[in-house]
Formats: sequence, structure tokens, C-alpha cells
Amino acid sequence: MRPIEHRNGFDLRALLTSTSTPFTDAQLAPQTTIFMQGESAESVRYIEAGAVRLAVSSDSGKEAICGVLTAGAFLGEGALRSDATHRHTAATLTAATIIEVAVAHMHRLLQTEIRMFERFIDHVLIRHSHLEADLTDQIIHASEQRLARALLRLAGCHGTGADRRALPRISQEHLAEMVGTTRSRVNAFMGKFKRLGLLESHGDVLLVHPSLRAVARGEAAHPHHAT
Repeated sequence: MRPIEHRNGFDLRALLTSTSTPFTDAQLAPQTTIFMQGESAESVRYIEAGAVRLAVSSDSGKEAICGVLTAGAFLGEGALRSDATHRHTAATLTAATIIEVAVAHMHRLLQTEIRMFERFIDHVLIRHSHLEADLTDQIIHASEQRLARALLRLAGCHGTGADRRALPRISQEHLAEMVGTTRSRVNAFMGKFKRLGLLESHGDVLLVHPSLRAVARGEAAHPHHAT
């Protein structure tokens, strides 16, 4: 499952301020519910910092993670439909800063501000492509590859950079749901990545080494030792 990542060059807070558009913002702790599946949707959120998971629940109460959004992604954009309700439950995975804009103001911005329109369309297209890629992952790639991809995305190890990046706090249960495997297999893979030096523990922080990209590509992983 590929988190929708931050795209540089867009500052929603600055745009809202410059256009005198009312908004609210909130600093949320990890595991804070933002909205619930089935609730009336009357605003659109934007993740300025942090990560948010989307989950759906069946009538029997079974829950499944269906998406992870990170800084730069819109949240609850289905509110732009008339008589909309939230199709997911959204909760923070990490500490997060969430900007909230009422539907009427968001409609106006999309009609009058080309920056907002372009950024919103970019978000929708990225999300659509990620859904297709996630389906392909489930069909084609092994669970070890899917876990490596999820860890790299969550840590923000994009492109070809060589820097290690901190992994946001996320339980192995949540990782298992994202990847579509069991917690025991996630635990085994995480242990393997640590032995190879692809994950490094520094106190209570887990660092993701970019060499994990080899596993994500399905290549044989080789031991890496931090310098």
C-alpha cells in the first residue's frame, strides 16, 4: 500500500491566508480519530504534517486499512459531493497537523484559484494511480516486497537519496493490514531487515535505510552496516 506523499511547491495555509478563506487547524496526537465512516461530510481536510490511515468497517465490525495519507494529501474530499457521508474512518498514525476548510469555501477555491485546482487534481490522479499499483502489488509481488515498499514510503525514502529516514510509529498489526499478510510474517521480515542493517534501532526510533529499495524491487538483500 503506497501512502500518498507530500508534493513540494504547494502551501495551502499560505493560499488560504492570502485569499482570506476561513479555515481551522488542529494539532492531533497519534491514534486520534478525525472522522468516522458514515458521518456527514461537511468539510475537506488537508494533512500539513504527519500521517493518517483510512479504514473501512463491515457491518460485523471487521476493519481493514484501505489507505495511508501523508503530508500534502487531501482528506475527506468526498465531502464535495452533495449529501455526502464519509466512506472511511480516518485516524492519525503519527502526530499530525490537519487543516480543515468548509465545503462551500473549498468549492469557491477550486473555481477561482488555479493553484488549488491543479493541486487537487494532482492529488486525485496520484491517489487513483496508487490504488491501481496497490492492486498490482497484491496480485504480483511477494509480501516481503510489499512490506519493503510500505516502509520506504512511510519513511519518505523517495527517489535515489542515500539518507536514512525515521519510520513513523506504526504497529505491526497495521503494517500487516497495509501489506495484506499476517503480523507474524511482518515480525519475521522486520527481524530479517534489522539483521541485514536495512532497519536500524536508535532508542525508540526505527531508521529505514534506502538500501531496502533492493528488497522492494525483488532483488536479493545484502547485509548493510552503518558507517
